[in-house]
Amino acid sequence: MEKQGQQISVIGMGTFGREIALSLMRAGLAVCAIDRNAELIESLRDQVSLAIVMDATHEEALQEAEVREVDTVVVAIGAGSLESSILCTALLRQVGVSNIIARATSELHERILRSVGADMIVNPEKEMGARLAKHIMRPGFIEMISLPGGACIAQIPLPEDFAGHSLDELGVRKRFNLTVLGIQRSQKTETRLTSEKPGRVLDGKALWNYKKYLGVDAIDSDSRIIMNISPTKDRFKPNDILLVMGKEEDINKLFQ
Repeated sequence: MEKQGQQISVIGMGTFGREIALSLMRAGLAVCAIDRNAELIESLRDQVSLAIVMDATHEEALQEAEVREVDTVVVAIGAGSLESSILCTALLRQVGVSNIIARATSELHERILRSVGADMIVNPEKEMGARLAKHIMRPGFIEMISLPGGACIAQIPLPEDFAGHSLDELGVRKRFNLTVLGIQRSQKTETRLTSEKPGRVLDGKALWNYKKYLGVDAIDSDSRIIMNISPTKDRFKPNDILLVMGKEEDINKLFQ
């Protein structure tokens, strides 16, 4: 791959790895897809920057592919190949890859991956299980992202008693210790954010970057983002979706 912005290699083109590769491509990054299965690679050849049929547990193959030149390598090898996952991660560190993200399927697998050189571990089954449990406990939640220090950003439906009122009238910050970052509204899903100057509209690349931070599907694809909610003039409407930031326990109070 020619050096053009951030470059990522994804090893293992199962469902998990494939989705990572395609999502990164949609975000505008250069992606190299690697798998030993020629059929999987052929199916992706026109959708990624580079597609390589390769056994990533062979050091010589990794050297020839120059994986050390990319910014990040994601080891997305599935649960049926734990030995390959561990060996590949160890070899990537040995050949000089600067940032390795590896998929784990258990706590033991995670500890081993860290010990052989993974910089970051993801466990999609564990994370999805926790996310689904939260959704079952709080069916009103649309999306939640955890932040360092115990804070969260969440998309939640507007509580019924909020409709027709402004931020000042409701006293959201004082009553719930929450910051309302924006409103997602139908009519092509208009969202206002308090963190920018009034009247500014996000579209194109700026909108994509915002959506990418929240999660690609967090905001409707036809959304326009208009900055700055007036705490006194802007009033919530039925069916609004709130984007709020605060501690998870404080967000829960909105539904009690």
